[in-house]
Amino acid sequence: MFTLAFLSDPHIAPLPKPTIGELASKRLFGYINWQLSRKAVHDRSILDAITADLLAQKTDHIAVGGDLINLALPGEFGPALDWLKSLGAPEHVSVVPGNHDAYVVSDHRTGTGLWSNYMCSDVSQLQKQAPGPDSFPYVRRMGRIALIGLSSAVPKPPFFASGRLGATQISALRSSLSDLKKDDLFRVVMVHHPPLPGLSSKRRGLDDVKELEAVLLENGAELVLYGHRHIHAIDTLASTPPAPVIGAPSASSADAKPGHLARYYLFRIWQSEKHWNCEMIARGLETIDGPIAELERRMIIG
Repeated sequence: MFTLAFLSDPHIAPLPKPTIGELASKRLFGYINWQLSRKAVHDRSILDAITADLLAQKTDHIAVGGDLINLALPGEFGPALDWLKSLGAPEHVSVVPGNHDAYVVSDHRTGTGLWSNYMCSDVSQLQKQAPGPDSFPYVRRMGRIALIGLSSAVPKPPFFASGRLGATQISALRSSLSDLKKDDLFRVVMVHHPPLPGLSSKRRGLDDVKELEAVLLENGAELVLYGHRHIHAIDTLASTPPAPVIGAPSASSADAKPGHLARYYLFRIWQSEKHWNCEMIARGLETIDGPIAELERRMIIG
């Protein structure tokens, strides 16, 4: 049995104090939004509690669905790397970037490039060539499990939180899904933005979501994971066989609306008589003041 943990949108606080020059961009609107509302939603103590509870579980791998930071300030990327290191070594933790990680155009080397070890197919190859922003999708094989990481993170104008994969990445995803299917692997696709039409508005969704859906329908996947919407959601990809599509709330969320409080997921995956099985266990907050507890347990495959 293989246990995969998934959490998303930690939006790590506190926010470093920005300079006037750093706010001379889209960041100004994000900073105002942070001060007026988001600061009260993303609670570092909740993220720390979620992280501690996750690390107490027996997991084989941890997947993080993006939006580690908030405004892509230079001072945010290092603390996010420290948080990733607290989860585990790059061999045991995989990340895809979110729109807040690419809030504005940044220097890759001092920005999300600091997380490159967690966003590549083979960590051992990093000494030869560090992956750049165009190195997606990556594929990590872990025994009979394969994790495909997509990047939908691209800078957008003010008041837009949408994403884009692009034709090259979608074509590479098609090839990867096909090759992995031939090897009869359990294929997990991870992307920050919702991967199905209708789950987000055009202003907040994936520009090429229909193209992504078409590739997933054509080649199938056993499990699709995403974040971005900050709400617990379970949908189904109408492939053959159907595949569960799981959306995660923010791992730091203090939002008490139903489905919005912080949680993470454990997926216990095994094969019996050549059929895949997957049990999903959700752990998180039932109330803002409560402890981290099991919220749900169900078979989603098998």
